[in-house]
Amino acid sequence: MLNMETFELQKKHALLYKNSSLSERLEVLNRFEKGLHKHEAALTQALKIDLNKHAFESSIMEFSLIFAELKAVRKELHEWMAISYPGMSLANPFARNKIQVESKGVCLILSPWNYPVQLTLTPLISCLAAGNTAIIKPSEYTLTVSEALKAFIEDTFLPKEVSVVLGDGAVAAQLIELPFNHIFFTGSPAVGKLVMAAAAKNLTSITLELGGKSPVVIGKDYDLKDAAKKILWGKYTNAGQTCIATDYVLLPKGKTTEFVEHLQKYYLSNYTIDGELNSDEVVCIVSEKHYARLTSMVEEVRNTGGTILFEGTHKPTERLFGLTVVGNVSSETQVFKEEIFGPILPIFEYESMEEAVDFIRSKDKPLALYVFSHNRNERKFITRNTWAGGVTINDVFLHLSDVRMPFGGSNFSGMGYSHGYHGFLEFCHLKSEVHVSRFFNSTSLVHPPYARKEWLAKLLRRII
Repeated sequence: MLNMETFELQKKHALLYKNSSLSERLEVLNRFEKGLHKHEAALTQALKIDLNKHAFESSIMEFSLIFAELKAVRKELHEWMAISYPGMSLANPFARNKIQVESKGVCLILSPWNYPVQLTLTPLISCLAAGNTAIIKPSEYTLTVSEALKAFIEDTFLPKEVSVVLGDGAVAAQLIELPFNHIFFTGSPAVGKLVMAAAAKNLTSITLELGGKSPVVIGKDYDLKDAAKKILWGKYTNAGQTCIATDYVLLPKGKTTEFVEHLQKYYLSNYTIDGELNSDEVVCIVSEKHYARLTSMVEEVRNTGGTILFEGTHKPTERLFGLTVVGNVSSETQVFKEEIFGPILPIFEYESMEEAVDFIRSKDKPLALYVFSHNRNERKFITRNTWAGGVTINDVFLHLSDVRMPFGGSNFSGMGYSHGYHGFLEFCHLKSEVHVSRFFNSTSLVHPPYARKEWLAKLLRRII
C-alpha cells in the first residue's frame, strides 16, 4: 500500500512543480530518457520472462513508442506551456485576457499488463511534461516487469516526483479512494467503471483508455491476400492481447474460404516451425486464468453450432495459443459479445455494406476500426456511418503510431486522450485570467440601479 507520507510529500511538491520553468521540465524529461536507456535491457528481459515477448517486438511495440513520445514532447513543450492571449473583448475592451496552462497536481497512473512498459511510461511523460507529480500502480499480472519499472523509477526520480506502488487489485482499490487530482487508467471497461465510480467520490478528473470489439471491414474488391497478411499481424501481435487488436472480420459473402486460406498460409510461415508455434518469438497468454478463458471461448463456439475454420496447434504448458479462426458464431457466445483479447478471430459475411455497418453499430463503440478498401465512396460510407476511437485504412494499428495524433476511445471504449499535445492536455487545466484596467471597468455600467438602462442591454446584446 502507498505510504501516505509519500502522497503528502507529492502534494507539497506539486505546488512547486506547477510553477516550474521549461528548462526544469526538460531536465526531468532528459533524466527520464537517460534512465530508460540505462534500464531498457532489464525491462526487455522482464518482458521476456512475463510475456515471452521477443526483444525485437519489445523494441518496436514498447520502447520505440516511448522514445518517440519523449522526442515529440520535448520539441513542442515550449509552445504547449506558453500563455495564450485571446485578444480584446468588446464586453471589456480595456481588460487584458490570457489563458494559463496549469498542472492538475498529484496524479495516479493505473497501467495494464499487456504493454506494461509502454502503457505505463507514455502517460507518465505527459504527466511530467504538464508539471504534475505521479504515483504509478502497475499490473500484478506482470510482476517481473512491475518490479523492473519500480527499479527504473526509483533510480531516476525522487519520491516527491514519481513513486511506484506494487500490489494486487485490493491495493488499486485503496489508491483510487484517495483524493488524487487526476487518474489515468488503462484496462478493461469493467474495471474502468469501478475506477470512474471511485473517482466521482472525490470529483477527480479521469482518463479512461479501454478497449472493445474493434472490427475489420474488407471491401468487395480488396485483395484478400494483402488483407489477410496485415490483419493476421494485427491479430497475432502480442498474442492478440492488444486493446486495438482486430477483434472480428466482416467480408463479402462467399469469400471466407479464400480469406482463411491466406490467413493459414501466413500464420504457418510466420509464427510456426514445422507447424508448431515458435516458442522463441510468439508472445504467451499472460496467465493460466486468461488462457483458460480463451479455451472456453473456443469450446463454446464448438458447442453452439459454430465452425472452426482453422485452428493452429497450442502449447498449454507455455501458455502459447495458436491462431483459431471461427465462423457461424452464435450471438449468445462470449466470442460474439465480449472483447476477445487473444488470437481467436471470428469471421462474418455481409451481402451489402449497409448490413456491415449495421452490424458494427449494433455493438458498443470500438476503440479502433479498420477498413480495407480502395473505393473512396465505400470507405467514406463506412467511416461516416460508424463510430470508433480511431481508424486505419488499408492496414492496422497505424493511427496509434504517430504521436502527434490523439489516441482514445468514446463511451464504452474510453474517454480522454493520450499522446503528444492531446495527452499533455489531459494532465492540464486551462485557467482563464482577466486583468481589468485600472482606468476603466466596463462592469460598472451594469451595476444597479437598472432603471432607464434598457438601451444598454440592447447595445450589449449587439456587441458581446
